[in-house]
Amino acid sequence: MAGIFDSIPIITVVLFAIGVIGIMVYERAKSRKDAQQTT
Repeated sequence: MAGIFDSIPIITVVLFAIGVIGIMVYERAKSRKDAQQTT
């Protein structure tokens, strides 16, 4: 049980990193789609 609580900070950092990467990919895809529509 203690092992789960020891790994909570690691899990938090990993989930935060995945969220940030997901936001970056989403924004990049959105801006690319907007650029294609304007041309």
